[in-house]
Amino acid sequence: MDNEIPKCPNCDSSEHVVLVNTTQKIGTAVGGVAGGAAGYWGASSGAVTGATIGSIVPVVGTGIGILAGGLAGALAGFFAGSAVGNQVGEHIDRHIISEWRCNYCGTEFEI
Repeated sequence: MDNEIPKCPNCDSSEHVVLVNTTQKIGTAVGGVAGGAAGYWGASSGAVTGATIGSIVPVVGTGIGILAGGLAGALAGFFAGSAVGNQVGEHIDRHIISEWRCNYCGTEFEI
């Protein structure tokens, strides 16, 4: 039943009915920002390690090592947070809010 698409009460079609996914979009954005920040701060030890390894090439290597370590952690955290936020938002949209829209006739309805 989770993947069943309801019929529009106005035009009686399920072919053009889509889930209104506002919470899913918000969850993706918030999860990405929170995950990116957590990943960046969690990667501070990775940045220090990168700086240490990069110090083999003085000045430039240290800066690149810090940047690479922090950036890698932030990106990994961003993508993980976005994925979790997307799933949580989709669950809320589908099972709690349950608002649907027919793209054929424009009717919005809840089930």
